[in-house]
Amino acid sequence: MQATEKLVEAGEFSVNYATAGSGDTMLLLHGSDKRESWRAWEPMLPLGDARSLIIPDLIGYGKSSVPMETPDYRVQAHAMRDFLDRLSVRSADLVGAGWGGQVAIELALSWPEGVRSMTLISSAYDKSQLKPLQKLRKPTLIVYAEDDMVTQLKAGYLLRDAIGVSRLEVLSPVARDPSQEFTMSHRLQKFRTGEILQLVRHFLSDPYALVAEPPELENELRGLATRKEDEKDASTGTP
Repeated sequence: MQATEKLVEAGEFSVNYATAGSGDTMLLLHGSDKRESWRAWEPMLPLGDARSLIIPDLIGYGKSSVPMETPDYRVQAHAMRDFLDRLSVRSADLVGAGWGGQVAIELALSWPEGVRSMTLISSAYDKSQLKPLQKLRKPTLIVYAEDDMVTQLKAGYLLRDAIGVSRLEVLSPVARDPSQEFTMSHRLQKFRTGEILQLVRHFLSDPYALVAEPPELENELRGLATRKEDEKDASTGTP
């Protein structure tokens, strides 16, 4: 599937973005690596079979405005809201990878009426976002790799517990896979394209029906990574 690249003025910024597909709107937000742009999502363009994809370069990235200092996630979320308003988008499914996930979370918190669902791939987050997430109640798919090198699996469980109506999917190790040139967590959509496409498509088919783990696994899964991380910290003396 081919994407069409465009540039639009939104608020105080110029936003470069790509579009592909048709259907309900899906906004995809890339990570924080300075080399990233909307093209980080090219492996996920097949989602355009069922969604109208809008894939911007975040502010300070790619061909979007590049201010002297890259805006933080709050400013990015505000800019994305202005951007969607400029495109007359009234509702969207949000997908964020790495830092883009943190921006997606902030956008959802500030625009709950416009967010249908979220997909967070190796997402970063700010601790201040966790408590408000408990009231958001938007179906969320959370995807991490077992051996994530940047945002640890512990974060996936913390996000899952905070959001509540969510489902955590843990993929097999990536960094130890010799067939992959793994560098950053927010490239997971590239290294595990087939698996993530399948997960996202299944999730979007009926988000509210797929956000709960089987009850018999709840006690086993909830907080497992957190406990392992605490045990690791205790053994190494990490405060």
